[in-house]
Amino acid sequence: MIEQTLNSTELELLRQRINDEDYLQAAIQRLALVLSSELMELTMEGGGNERQRKRRK
Repeated sequence: MIEQTLNSTELELLRQRINDEDYLQAAIQRLALVLSSELMELTMEGGGNERQRKRRK
């Protein structure tokens, strides 16, 4: 599905980046930072969204 929306040049560039250890580690660090920020934001708001999810189960 992704291959249909990307041209072959873009796809090859992504393949090269994924195989680059430094790029991959930096991407993981960015994801961790974003997820941590999101979790901290939920905690600061009192986790109201999490409580709603638990009640629905």
